[in-house]
Amino acid sequence: MKKTSIGVVLAVVGIAAICMLVISTFSPQEGEPLPFVPTSPFLVSNQDNVSHQVHVSVSGVNGTLNNTLLSSENFTLASGEHVHSSAMVDQSGEYLYSVSVNGNPPHNAVRRLSPTAGVIIEVISGQEAEIVPTIT
Repeated sequence: MKKTSIGVVLAVVGIAAICMLVISTFSPQEGEPLPFVPTSPFLVSNQDNVSHQVHVSVSGVNGTLNNTLLSSENFTLASGEHVHSSAMVDQSGEYLYSVSVNGNPPHNAVRRLSPTAGVIIEVISGQEAEIVPTIT
């Protein structure tokens, strides 16, 4: 009986030691970047005091994603509300953002996007939107 208990204790200690070794090996050390996690390419924010219908499309340009459409989404945003796109980006490059508010002609801008940079789309009014790169 005593030998069995010692064996169980040694097995548990051995498993714990292996787990600690694996965790310390794969955990980022101080100063190391965190592993890459794909991010949403944009945040859409309504800065106006009324709700708006917003259409946002994002396409690769200048060779990014072979110049194809990445995302096309519609949002209804209440005053002060913001939402993240459901699209995920895993390739750095240039993207064309096209933003239409309440069916008006779109605002277009080309912005660089990488795993550490994105875009905030601010709806200022039913006629105006800004497409602002985030600080990296």
